[in-house]
Amino acid sequence: MDWVKHLDSILTATGEQLLLDAGSVSHEQAIEKATEEYRKYQAKTLSPVEVSYLESIKAIEKKVEEQEKNNEK
Repeated sequence: MDWVKHLDSILTATGEQLLLDAGSVSHEQAIEKATEEYRKYQAKTLSPVEVSYLESIKAIEKKVEEQEKNNEK
């Protein structure tokens, strides 16, 4: 099976345009853009320390709720 032709047919069937040449973006420009977008992504996501902190807060809240239920009995 010719995978290039198969992929091209899938893309054209969904209305996508095929890139027929090398394009106009240099490798350096592509790397810069990817780095910039990744930094934006990192700014929107939580670090492992932040995730751990939030998990700790949730665990403490759960313990407090359990203690309040036990005190009501």
